[in-house]
Amino acid sequence: MKSSLRSLFLKIHIYAGLLCSSYLLIFGLSSLNYNHHFGKPSDSDPISWERRTELANVDGDDRAFTNRITESLGLIGWTIPWETYRDEGDNLHFGLNRPGKKYTVHVFFDEGLIRVEERRTGFWPIVNSLHALTRLPYSPFMSLWGVYTEICIWVVLFSAGTGVYFWTRRRRERLVGWIMLGAGSGTSLLFMLYIWWRG
Repeated sequence: MKSSLRSLFLKIHIYAGLLCSSYLLIFGLSSLNYNHHFGKPSDSDPISWERRTELANVDGDDRAFTNRITESLGLIGWTIPWETYRDEGDNLHFGLNRPGKKYTVHVFFDEGLIRVEERRTGFWPIVNSLHALTRLPYSPFMSLWGVYTEICIWVVLFSAGTGVYFWTRRRRERLVGWIMLGAGSGTSLLFMLYIWWRG
């Protein structure tokens, strides 16, 4: 019974790890990029385009209004609150961000016109955005990355647990294992205590 359970754990450990290997690679690369900044900002020259609109100017919640405009344009992404404002003519301006692209949207109500400036952000910002992406507004397909993230989190936890379990079965390597486990756990705990004490 123990042998069959160990064999099952080993198969899940290996194949679930392979399933999540690309995610862990992206997570590792984005973590390194956050610390070392491999690529410089590479926003492309803006591409401008326009759409006619029949949306009436509405006083009140600009955030809800920007969501309506975003949906009417068929765009996806997050509205940027600090780039949302109204000018002297009460026209609405806001920024929109998604992996790989930035948009600046200008809504001219009197003209019934929406002008959009679109910029590509380059490769590394896309990798960084996948680091903690769980959902993307107006994009059910892109939001599947959040499901993949959830699966990979549980796989990592399972792999860590089964890794310790497999190590306990190997008597010849107990000492080295205890040293590595103690060093990793001790360093993490001391770092958390330092942050708590200094914070």
